[in-house]
Amino acid sequence: MTVRHDFTLDRFQEEAIAAVDAGRSVLVAAPTSSGKTVVAEHAVDAALRAGGRAFYTAPIKALSNQKFRDLGDLFGVDRVGLMTGDQVVAPDAPAVVMTTEVLRNMLYAGSDALDALRWVVLDEVHFLEDPYRGAVWEEVVLNLAPEVGIVALSATVSNAEELGDWLRTVRGATDVVVERQRPVRLRSHYLVGQRGGRGRPRRLHRVDLRRSGRAAQAGRRFDVEGHQRHGRGRPGGWVTPRRHEVLHELSEAGMLPAIHFIFSRAGCDEARDQVVRDGVQLNDPDEAGAVEAHVRARLADVPEDDLGALGVDGWLEGLRRGVAAHHAGLVPLFKEVTEELFAAGLLKLVYATETLALGVNLPARSVVVDRLTKFTGETHEVLTPGQFTQLSGRAGRRGLDVEGHALVCWSPFIGYEKVAALADSRDFVLRSAFRPTYNMVANLVDGRTREEAVDLLSQSFAQFQVDRRVGERRRRDEDRRAEAERLRRNLADRRRSVPSGRPLDPADLRPGDVVDLDDGHVHVVLSVGQRSGGRNRIRTLDGGGRVATVDDADLVAPPLLVGSVEMPAPFLPDDPVFRREVRARLRALVPDGLPDGRPGGRPGGGGAGGSARRDDQRRLARLERQLAASAATAPDTDSDLAARLDAAHRVLEARGMADGWRLTQRGSVLTSIHHEADLLAAEALGDGLLDGLGPAMMAAVVSCLTYRKRGPGESAGVRLAGEYPDRVAALTALAGRIGVAERAVGLDPRDDPDPGFGHVVHAWASGAGLDEVLDDDLPGGEFVRNVRLVADLLRQVAAVAPPDVAAVAVAAGEAVDRGVVAMSSGRLDEAA
Repeated sequence: MTVRHDFTLDRFQEEAIAAVDAGRSVLVAAPTSSGKTVVAEHAVDAALRAGGRAFYTAPIKALSNQKFRDLGDLFGVDRVGLMTGDQVVAPDAPAVVMTTEVLRNMLYAGSDALDALRWVVLDEVHFLEDPYRGAVWEEVVLNLAPEVGIVALSATVSNAEELGDWLRTVRGATDVVVERQRPVRLRSHYLVGQRGGRGRPRRLHRVDLRRSGRAAQAGRRFDVEGHQRHGRGRPGGWVTPRRHEVLHELSEAGMLPAIHFIFSRAGCDEARDQVVRDGVQLNDPDEAGAVEAHVRARLADVPEDDLGALGVDGWLEGLRRGVAAHHAGLVPLFKEVTEELFAAGLLKLVYATETLALGVNLPARSVVVDRLTKFTGETHEVLTPGQFTQLSGRAGRRGLDVEGHALVCWSPFIGYEKVAALADSRDFVLRSAFRPTYNMVANLVDGRTREEAVDLLSQSFAQFQVDRRVGERRRRDEDRRAEAERLRRNLADRRRSVPSGRPLDPADLRPGDVVDLDDGHVHVVLSVGQRSGGRNRIRTLDGGGRVATVDDADLVAPPLLVGSVEMPAPFLPDDPVFRREVRARLRALVPDGLPDGRPGGRPGGGGAGGSARRDDQRRLARLERQLAASAATAPDTDSDLAARLDAAHRVLEARGMADGWRLTQRGSVLTSIHHEADLLAAEALGDGLLDGLGPAMMAAVVSCLTYRKRGPGESAGVRLAGEYPDRVAALTALAGRIGVAERAVGLDPRDDPDPGFGHVVHAWASGAGLDEVLDDDLPGGEFVRNVRLVADLLRQVAAVAPPDVAAVAVAAGEAVDRGVVAMSSGRLDEAA
């Protein structure tokens, strides 16, 4: 079939489709909801029409599921498959949607499924800057067969051309199509609360966020300075708007539906609960009824006890009223229902963490950013332009809204100009996070020579960017050296023939001293005055009869004492006769050091010759400092990928996983373990740390490799008896030995295994109810996410372990994949 559209294609869509038709790969960088997917669908259609296959990759399972449904509707459900690790639907279909990791694994395994592959769509390719997962996108690009075309879809990034240059280098002809125009115009606003008092009601101000004209002046009046930032008085009584005030403004201004981003799960829940407590109704009765029906249908198979443990009644009450929270603390099923209701227009306001800005397509009329700082786990940092763009990109629904709205709430810590600059910025520079993992190194050792492996890494986007940075720094240094040499020649040409002298501390100068101030002239010191801070002010008379005053801090070099003259008596330095006599005595001492009628140099701002020389000296000194700093800059060892490859390989050799450039039998397992703790997991298998366990205990031990406590505070530690404490101790000791090998080659070891989730997943695998495993410190979403991580690693263990261990791993995976976990795993079972 040929995809037909009932709308006119935009320019960028036409250009990108033309590239696909010409058989060229294409990078499409365009704003959220601009229609990039049209290009991807065209590539899939082109592959199918040619009798070939197409793979559509996405970074997360939820997005993969959405694309699976979309492509199934477009091309027919019998022609579209799905592979997400824990789900496989029609894998032999001509078009298959998959997570990017699945395709990477297929490439390393040399899968027959790659036969007849014509096009690969890499959705959300800007994920390659993700610290851990980003390397996967580059591995796919580097390992795909040359004849396979790539359609790379990205958010609008500032360095799209650089990314395109890299793709051309490693993939051949690649077009770069950039669309910066949003499909719906965006207006940015500043929301500022004002205290009431003395009969004056509290107010909310909304002004445009523009950095020029009246808007800038209007915005700057809300700034507070100095001590006022710390609460000791705020002119105007400016305060951060309350969330119910923001909702009222959105409703009155016709800006709903909206997403209000709050960078705190508790903050999202609190905001939603407050709306419910205030009795706000954003849905009419018919809408509330539609919500009720949809939710009841979606939760029909969830046991009542589980619903009670998840607090479904309070959640549902918010949905009926048209308000919801959306964050990682919610079970995925609740998040999916929230997304479905919002897309259907049955939710008017969602309080969400930034995770809603990624993945599935959920545009709103308005977006509110509660604050422009977020806690990183260690400190509070201001949002980057790229992060702000991701959030505001949700504002404005194509075909529904004339314009979208991004509203930023006032804070005393960030001034209006900075807020406006962030809203206006389009600076989203994509930086590669590509680093060789142990799994990657094992696969390179297994399938390539060392020279081929180094060559592959040298083709990565990370190395491409490093090479460019090094080249740019080299060019800057060459320019600086050339400029420094020019200045040295100029200074040499300007310098007059004056007697040589010895350096002297300015504080030691006395009236009558004759000095060279390195400006091409000699001077007689008239006086030296001491100032605060230990500075000295030197008053001089030069050969041209000019008096000048210079601060010793302004001298590029210490003055040179070339002699002295006796000062006339009486000492009247301001008298013209006195000055003429001093000048005559200077002429007698240094006849060749005079300006001969030309303007004399005046330190501190006088004659043109001396002033120009001093400017050149300062520029030269600055250039020499910059060159010295550049020379002292250590090479970016993190970006020396060949060195990191060799370091990781030496660790594998030290740990018995490799013998030279060859994997041992023990190390071959590592090629199939795709996990942050890949080496530790592979060694645990090899050392028998998973042998002789029952399904529940295996799930508990495996959780030590997948679990990391979220937020501050210590992990729960070992809270499970039986074999668990000994296995945890053995795992920790093994991790320590690996860490020793890593430190020996300059690599940073990973954190020790965390046993804090073992008792939870053991209870769940043993049949405990949801109400028995959840508590205030472990909300439903965190529980489901961590169980799914355990299940994923169990599947990998089952694929490579000896038969007896593999059988237990399969049983453990089945034991944990039940109830709300099975229904919330991003799968399509209930929707198929």
